[in-house]
Amino acid sequence: MNPGRIISEYRPQVLLIVLLAGSLFSLVMGTEGSFIQRGLSRMVSLTAYPLLKLQQTTSHAFSRSYKFVKEYQDVFEQNQALVEEMATMKQQVSRLHELQQENRRIRRMVNYARSEGRMTLLPVAILESYKGLLRIDGGSAKGIDVSMGVVTPEGVVGIVTEVADFTATVATLHHMDCRVGAMVSRNRLRAYDGIIHASGNDFNRLCTMEYIDMKENVRAGEWVVTSPESQFGAGLPIGRIKSVQTGAGLWKSAEIEPVVDPYRLDEVFVVMQIIDDADTIAGVGSGNSPNPDPDGPLPVSPSNAPDMPDMRAPQERFAP
Repeated sequence: MNPGRIISEYRPQVLLIVLLAGSLFSLVMGTEGSFIQRGLSRMVSLTAYPLLKLQQTTSHAFSRSYKFVKEYQDVFEQNQALVEEMATMKQQVSRLHELQQENRRIRRMVNYARSEGRMTLLPVAILESYKGLLRIDGGSAKGIDVSMGVVTPEGVVGIVTEVADFTATVATLHHMDCRVGAMVSRNRLRAYDGIIHASGNDFNRLCTMEYIDMKENVRAGEWVVTSPESQFGAGLPIGRIKSVQTGAGLWKSAEIEPVVDPYRLDEVFVVMQIIDDADTIAGVGSGNSPNPDPDGPLPVSPSNAPDMPDMRAPQERFAP
């Protein structure tokens, strides 16, 4: 009989017999099982080493993965927090900039209202603007009426054309419904009809002073201001002459660039009442009109414009 085959078939029994024999041998020899213990410990150690190594490697890998994921999550959350904080700071900076601009505008308007003793001014906010028209936050409830003037510290804005209870519509110098009595600041020259009006093309944002006598000396760059006959009183800046157009007849016209851009306004003043002093009306001074010579008085010279023609019928003019 083959011993290897027997051992293979009865391996558990053979192993048990060997262990019992070793135990009896240890008892007889007095070694107290140290030999078998060492053998078993070695076998267990050899068998468990790969498992322990695998456990250690797996544990380190899991720990590193967890740490990476945790750190990534922390960095992501910090980044999100920084992005939100930056967005909040940008909003605050933008708001602060807007408040600073608003503060400067209000200071300028308050100083203008205090220094302008000729007019009673009502500050109002602009609700909307469209094609040369402004809708303001004020109407008949605040005493605003049609044909009242609208100004800023820089100059003339336009005329109130429609009034409701709590809002009003302002036709600016860019709108054809706005007509303002005007004169050249240097020599107090009025045109034949005494007004300026929109040029009819809002895209170039110019006004026109028509029917200027050909003999009058009008130059580009000169200031045009309100005349005493206007609803603003005399001397408020309207704009500068951009060009002078000479026609084939007896008249020429001037293109005027308004000093105020209505599309950039947030607040305006409505002129509720105006009191011109005698000097301004007589032409000795011109109120707030720009002075070409800051060190001297505003030059005043008589106008050479022709008198307005008599439009009456001949039988009326020559009747006894």
